[in-house]
Amino acid sequence: MTTEATPPSVGAVLRDALRDSYLVILTFVVMFVGVGRMSALAGLDAVQTALMTLLTVAAPAQAAAMSILAAGSGGGTAWIAAVTSVVVINLRFIVMVASVMARLPRLSMPRSVATLGFLSASSFAVIFPRMIGEAPPRRPALYVGLTCLCCALSATAGAVIGHRSSGAVSPLAGALLGAVVPTYFATLIAGQWKDKALMRNAFAGAVLVPLAAPLLGPSALLLVPLAFAVVTTLVQRRKSHA
Repeated sequence: MTTEATPPSVGAVLRDALRDSYLVILTFVVMFVGVGRMSALAGLDAVQTALMTLLTVAAPAQAAAMSILAAGSGGGTAWIAAVTSVVVINLRFIVMVASVMARLPRLSMPRSVATLGFLSASSFAVIFPRMIGEAPPRRPALYVGLTCLCCALSATAGAVIGHRSSGAVSPLAGALLGAVVPTYFATLIAGQWKDKALMRNAFAGAVLVPLAAPLLGPSALLLVPLAFAVVTTLVQRRKSHA
């Protein structure tokens, strides 16, 4: 007779989530200071900044929205354009959410939202390798939810700090904080250098998205990676069947 091992406690799962995501958490606090500064310049208050960060958790989408609001002086048309920009850019999360959900037990709709509602590109980069690795979490839904929440809260904290200290941050410091975003993602991707397919896709995205942006606008962030992923998947399948 065998007995099933006792599932790990919430505290144990939280420790695993923090151990895996501490680099993202620390980086988010710094990175989103620049987002908070942009939010202040666009005319949002601290509460609006916190809510937008918590609900978006995407520095590129927020940066695009803040640029639109700043240029449009916060009018109704500018808000519509900003929200549309955020939605279009964040459509990329459809692929990420589907990839994670395929490796989770069946969840109800409320639990799915609670688990993946705060997913970001960075928390996905932490979660997905763990889910497909040799030692996946024993309580995967709880692990995913806690990892996403910790990253989202750190981003929100950084944005509020940036908003409150916007007057004390020089333009040069603000530009340096903005440079953290691409540098951070490049470093995060470089950590997966053994995955040749991932590195090939990342390099192609870095080259093709800027080239397509003048034609496609913000939707280039979604359409170009999806198109390249479809092409590479078809090529791989063709090779495997050859």
